[in-house]
Amino acid sequence: MNWLKEYKLSLKNLHAEEPLDVYFYRPIAFIVVKIFYPLPITPNHYSLAALLSGIAAGYHFLKGTALGFKWGAFFFLLFAILDCCDGMVARLKKNGTEFGRLIDGIVDYLVNVIVYTTIALGLKKQYSPELIQPWILVVIAGVSKAIHSISYDHYLTEYLSYEKGDSGFVVREIEDLRNRLEESKKNNGAGIQVRVRRFALNLYLMYSSIQAGTQEKPLVFNPRQYCEKNLRALRMWSFIGPSVHISVLIIACILNEPTLLFFQAVVFGNLWLMMMFIYQCKINQQLAEEKAA
Repeated sequence: MNWLKEYKLSLKNLHAEEPLDVYFYRPIAFIVVKIFYPLPITPNHYSLAALLSGIAAGYHFLKGTALGFKWGAFFFLLFAILDCCDGMVARLKKNGTEFGRLIDGIVDYLVNVIVYTTIALGLKKQYSPELIQPWILVVIAGVSKAIHSISYDHYLTEYLSYEKGDSGFVVREIEDLRNRLEESKKNNGAGIQVRVRRFALNLYLMYSSIQAGTQEKPLVFNPRQYCEKNLRALRMWSFIGPSVHISVLIIACILNEPTLLFFQAVVFGNLWLMMMFIYQCKINQQLAEEKAA
């Protein structure tokens, strides 16, 4: 099997991938995965390496120097690449677990909190008080980034529900987790491995339930028409997706220009968010009219 075919197999549903991931982060991650593929490296090892890279980025950002921000950007870039590796190796080696998915989610959220917090503290050291301090802008940018990611994930999951023709695929995954947890309890095992598995199942069940949100809504439109009209919208939503925020943060730190991060996340990002909500309402209205006709 050639590398291109393997690369495609290592991806999630192509529509579930952001363009920047497909054409930049994941190709680099795939090369890393292929280099270390013969070794007994699991997805959790990549998650641990990603966490360490995120902590290293935070350490350098905290210094508050121009050089520190450049090194921080390097380690945050490394985090973004390693964060892609765990899922890719899990799909290629078919060795993904509930605990691994949980660890991946926790690492992602934890590193983002560390990075935005340390950048804010680093900027507080670097700049003297002004009308509004740059570290305050970074905090606002971090909150905006979280809102954008939640919005993007919502419409991505909705699109995938229509593409599968199944509004309850997320809910059924959660139900499957509950069943496996019940089976684990019935076995009455008391070993450390059994306890760890139960703990992982419980945590992943909570994590998945939070992520699922209100995705139990029934499919009210024709799935084919919905996908035709929303594929472009999904690509437009990706302009404020996680990989864009990561890329702008890295560039802003390399250039030592925190205002660039603020402009993209707060000014452009929130304007784009409002525009997308209006655009999405227009699409839903068109779909409703076609359904009524």
